[in-house]
Amino acid sequence: CPRARAMIVRVRTRDGTERITVPSSDITVAKLKEILETELKVPKDEQILSTSLDVLTSKTPEEFKDMANGRAKIASCGIDTNGAVVHLMYGCEREPTKTTVAVRDAARGLTGRKMTVDDMIAAQVRIERQEAPHCVSVSFDANAANVFQSYVNYTLGFKQVRFGWLYGARDDDGKTRVDAIYEPEQEGTEEDVEVLEDTLEDEKADALAGALGMIRVGCIISTPKDERDFTLSAREVSRVARLQSKFGKEFVTAVVSTFEDEDDNWQVSFEAFQLSDAAMKVQERGWFTGECGVDEDGDELKGVSKLTNEVIVRDGPSINDVNAVDNDMFLVTVPILDHEGAISTTFPVENRLHPVQTVDDLKDALRKDKPYGERLRDFHLLLFLAKHIDINELAVIASAVHHGEDVPEGYTLLIDCLAGLA
Repeated sequence: CPRARAMIVRVRTRDGTERITVPSSDITVAKLKEILETELKVPKDEQILSTSLDVLTSKTPEEFKDMANGRAKIASCGIDTNGAVVHLMYGCEREPTKTTVAVRDAARGLTGRKMTVDDMIAAQVRIERQEAPHCVSVSFDANAANVFQSYVNYTLGFKQVRFGWLYGARDDDGKTRVDAIYEPEQEGTEEDVEVLEDTLEDEKADALAGALGMIRVGCIISTPKDERDFTLSAREVSRVARLQSKFGKEFVTAVVSTFEDEDDNWQVSFEAFQLSDAAMKVQERGWFTGECGVDEDGDELKGVSKLTNEVIVRDGPSINDVNAVDNDMFLVTVPILDHEGAISTTFPVENRLHPVQTVDDLKDALRKDKPYGERLRDFHLLLFLAKHIDINELAVIASAVHHGEDVPEGYTLLIDCLAGLA
């Protein structure tokens, strides 16, 4: 009898086309799955095989049964010649072979040639829940966090969205520490907030933070007082995605929200999140619209983000191609801790409706019975001084405050004069 001959089988997936060698066309589908598990690292239980290309774009790939019988020989399924093609659908994450990766660009898709069906499949983004954040934990100065939270709750009554920048430090273990919250110029409404970015005050805040040994590590935002059944809206996710893309993968977002408990009392929630790596791929491609999805009746789903392109969503056993994604799929929870930092938060905060910063506040701070440098150890007080003192000179003052050194006498006299104490 003729001797069975080894043959090449081309395996087409959503990650492109790869090649494997099988002993012959007489092997069973079950044996083919074993080879695929060994060669392509796709678990057998994850594999859905078919000779039809449609399995790769179907919303119900499990309905393709032409290769469902593990005892059937692959020849009987049409895999009977050298170079035959089989289509493999799976939901797990894996690294494609180098020959596939070489023709793809992470940000722009395929370059240098026409886009084929393989290329279009490979260019899609797969969305799965991500368990581990890049920011291992975030610890807030308890007073700084409380000052922001109290203003949102008691002064604004959660009827106006509020935004702030987080300043602090990161260590080599991926832990973030927040010691100050700067509230930039902004216009808040019940549904959203428009934040002025890259202003002169922002530059001064960055410079001042640097002199105090801090960097911008994240942002904080309050959400409207509504009976929402989601964490962040499509518009909020779009903003966070833009900021995380701008400031780096360790950038963390704190969310202050309110909810009604079982006794119909409103409680305040303070949580921290990052967007997943998959969400950042969506951002890099410019697919976030900031618009929410809709249900079958056309009603808005504010907790769902509408995208410009379809993505592959895997949530448990289900795998779907969609252009609207539940925002919870993008969120990665960051554990929250608290601490008592060296920087005070007793001076009125900038850019608030009430109370407004005044020279009298500066006078009250300087009359406290403590060393002069400690009287100035307040981020908001120093930022108030930046309205009257050149930022380069203020950086010298802030550096002395940070290192526990004496503030040069010339500067103390200048500050006392501003406060009307000299």
